[in-house]
This record gives sequence, C-alpha cells and structure tokens, in this order.
Amino acid sequence: MRTFLTLGLLGLLACSQEKPAEVAASAPPAASDASVQPSTAELATAAWPEAFVPSADRLCPRTAAQPVRIYQRPNASATIFGQLAAGERVTLAARTADGWVGFDPGTAQAANVGIFRLRWVRAADAFGGADGCTLPLVTAPPIGCLLMAGRAVPVRAAASATAEVLSTIPAGSYAQVLRQVPVGAAQWAEVTVPGRQEPGYVAPDDVNLSGPCE
Repeated sequence: MRTFLTLGLLGLLACSQEKPAEVAASAPPAASDASVQPSTAELATAAWPEAFVPSADRLCPRTAAQPVRIYQRPNASATIFGQLAAGERVTLAARTADGWVGFDPGTAQAANVGIFRLRWVRAADAFGGADGCTLPLVTAPPIGCLLMAGRAVPVRAAASATAEVLSTIPAGSYAQVLRQVPVGAAQWAEVTVPGRQEPGYVAPDDVNLSGPCE
C-alpha cells in the first residue's frame, strides 16, 4: 500500500511541475515592435515642424556689403522676393545649416506665420565674413506648396467635417500640401501627416497656403 501511495504522490508532483511549461508553450507570441501601428493618440502629437518664434536676444543687425537677391525661402530655386541693396541694413533672425540667413522684411504680410515671415539671402554673398552673431539654427521649409497653421489646425481622415481627426498641426507650424480637393464650392487641402502613409485633410477655413500652389 505504501508503495502505491508513494508512486501516486510522485506522479502528482511531476504533473504540477509540467503545468507552467505547458502554459508558456500555449501562450500567444508577443507582437514585435515592427507590427505595432501608431495609435490615434500618437498621431495627434505627430512630429510636425517646430514653430519658429524670433528670439529678441539673438537678433543680429547687419549691413549688406554688396547687392544680392532676396528669396522667399532659403533656396536658390525659390521665388525671388526682391533685391537687397549695398549699404542696406537688415536685422537677421535665423540661419540654416547651409549658409542662408533670414530677416523680417518689414512689409505687410498678415497671412504669413512663423518662419514664413522671413526672407532669405546667402550670408556669404550679402555680408562677407563672420560677424560673431549667434543666430538660431532652423530647418528650411521645403520648396513646394505648404499650408501655414496660424492656429492649431485639425487634420481629418477624409475631406469632411465629420471625419475622424488624425492629428493637429500646431500654431506656427506647417504641412506639405499634396493637392486641393474640391468639396462643393470649397477647397480642402490634402496634406502629408508625419508618421502616416495615408494623407490627411484640412478644412477650407484653415487653408492658408504659401508657395507655388495650383
């Protein structure tokens, strides 16, 4: 009798030791990072371009050494804004990594916001050598049609006021415009959304464009 009881207890202990391994084997595999899609909350805080605000303590007055062209964006392929004359004085507010400097031209431009209020010249061409300025380094807006956000702008999943809001463009930032979508008598803007393959849509009341837009 004792022999049978001992064998029975050993069998129960063996089964209890095997159960965790069986549970682990039957558990579904963890999802890999590559399979995780951005959530709505993550898209709502998408990496939109940082809004530019001039820093009063980092402005830099300069006088042009020679006449140069002024461009609307820091790129020689951008639209020409005008001419900076030799001896003309401007107050620089920003610079790019490839040698452009931007300044507010002091003209009426109510529709422009953030970095789009600046006009650009090549620093070496206009002012010559180094000057000791510590201008803020900014990322140049790309060439093309851009939507300027004068306020926080909702981006929807479709060109409809009832469509889901995918993300919000912060005030002073911008989005690249793919095309304009007619809805009735109004025009929605189809824009790229950082971190998302599909485009988003901005309502007509928030469409404030800059650049060559058809």
